[in-house]
Amino acid sequence: MKKNGFTLIELILYIAIITIVMGALIPFAWDVIEGGVKSSAEQEVSSQARYVSERIKYEIRNANAINSISATSIDLNTDTNATTVIDYAGGKIRIKYGAGGTPVNLNSNDTNVTNLTFSDYSSADAKTKHIQFAFTIDDNYTGSRQEYDAPAIAAESSAELRSN
Repeated sequence: MKKNGFTLIELILYIAIITIVMGALIPFAWDVIEGGVKSSAEQEVSSQARYVSERIKYEIRNANAINSISATSIDLNTDTNATTVIDYAGGKIRIKYGAGGTPVNLNSNDTNVTNLTFSDYSSADAKTKHIQFAFTIDDNYTGSRQEYDAPAIAAESSAELRSN
């Protein structure tokens, strides 16, 4: 006589094994998902810092002259005798082309710049025109879940006008 099915002990043993395996896999999978979210938030801040820094250096290097410089803005004279203004307002670094141009944000709405500082290190004889800039950029997340919160990045660089 052949009996099909499981005994009660086999069933309890199988359920226990599945519970142990799932108990180990689910927290591991959850940690992997949270790590991916944290990485994405950090990459957003890092890529924005890199983009804004490179864009400011590009504009400075390709300008003909510096019209004016203050702690939070710089006014450059470009090839077409137009102006390019880079400034800081409301947590955004902005760029504006021409006198009647509309300012465009350089950093995304997912990030916030807490300061922008320009320093003029041009030579006394004006043969070299060298500008240093520094800013701090952070994410805009205000919630309590730490996996969405990326650390702030302080960026500092400088560029020299090529036209000299």
